[in-house]
Amino acid sequence: MLSRLWPGYSRMGIVTGWGLALLYLVHAGLTTALARTDRALPLREELRGWHYLVGTLLFLTALVRLRAWLAERPAPPPGLPASAFAWGRALALVTLLLMLAAPLLGLLYAWSDGLSVRLGPITLPALVGRDRVLWQATGYVHSGLGFMLVVLNLATLLTAALTSLRFGHGLLSTFPPGHGAFAVLGFSSTVYAFATFRSPEPGPVAVVSFWALLIGWAVLAWVLHRNRLPAPRSRTASPRARGLATAGAVALLGFGAWGPYGLFRVTPFAAPADVEARNGVEWHEKPAVARLAIRPADAFERQVEAETFKWCVFCHDMQPGGEQHKIGPNLYNIVGQRAGTVPGFGYSGAMRRAREQGLVWTEEALAAYIADPQGWMPGTSMIISSGPIPDPKVQAAVINLLKRATAPAPSAPSPVSR
Repeated sequence: MLSRLWPGYSRMGIVTGWGLALLYLVHAGLTTALARTDRALPLREELRGWHYLVGTLLFLTALVRLRAWLAERPAPPPGLPASAFAWGRALALVTLLLMLAAPLLGLLYAWSDGLSVRLGPITLPALVGRDRVLWQATGYVHSGLGFMLVVLNLATLLTAALTSLRFGHGLLSTFPPGHGAFAVLGFSSTVYAFATFRSPEPGPVAVVSFWALLIGWAVLAWVLHRNRLPAPRSRTASPRARGLATAGAVALLGFGAWGPYGLFRVTPFAAPADVEARNGVEWHEKPAVARLAIRPADAFERQVEAETFKWCVFCHDMQPGGEQHKIGPNLYNIVGQRAGTVPGFGYSGAMRRAREQGLVWTEEALAAYIADPQGWMPGTSMIISSGPIPDPKVQAAVINLLKRATAPAPSAPSPVSR
């Protein structure tokens, strides 16, 4: 029966195509939850293990799907131009190849960061050691693959919107089995992730709105084509059409590869360290301020921590020992230090110039910096994931949280009144 619904496709190809869509939804949900879970919580480690396990299942399913793909010879359904069918298959094939590459890069990224990889009760042996250069390169490409998938999913949805209105063929018939569902479920998770960047409340409304738009479009296409007979079309795309379709799909990958830099100003290349790190110490060992004034936490500060400050720890480590630098430098003891002087980190040209000009990270300088990093220090690679922070009250809360997170233990419990 499955083969009658999708003629030209094998039963294995149909089952694995739909299986990829479901596994991708689970993996995207785990990725979103992982990004929003405190690094210190045991739950994060458990989520990471499931993330690896589902990623491995995705890889194996994609491998079986590719094998079936090579033996299939499907033809366009009646009424759909062969060129549009070739474009749909090109989008699906490039997506499939990304699903094969992403888990392998994810393993290298984890191992080069010194992390163990567990698949249920099994811990995989690390094939590479801790290596910052490899970590940054694989981390960028792995993140870039995520952006590529978002671009490909969006291209799939836009293609389906056009072909459904023009030819009466949408997500189910323009693309190989399961790929339309892959794009819908994948983009639904993207909508949820962006809507819940600060708090979870807008997520359900955003996803329901997205699905309402999809359903409305499908109904419109059905109304337009319910009484039309499909026009005869060519059953085989020309080599030129197939080549253009493949080139177009690959071009979308290039746009996706730019995503991590465009949004977060990160690159796949680790810059050489500006200040030598001795004995593996990649943080300021001595505080620049003898006693920091740290206010007690209040409800507003806890809100800022949950919505804004939580993203700081994904680019910066804030305690001595343990981890290497992340995309940003270790911020332990940062308040009062001269800019661009954390040992073992490679700074941007803008930060090096600020160091030469004597910039010191006072509370006033930190407030100006987080208010508009690019405007205050043109050329800096610093970007705030949740956006610039122009509100002085939020700035004060972020700086107080930073002091508490990066101060030595003796200074941390020294509150002062407002």
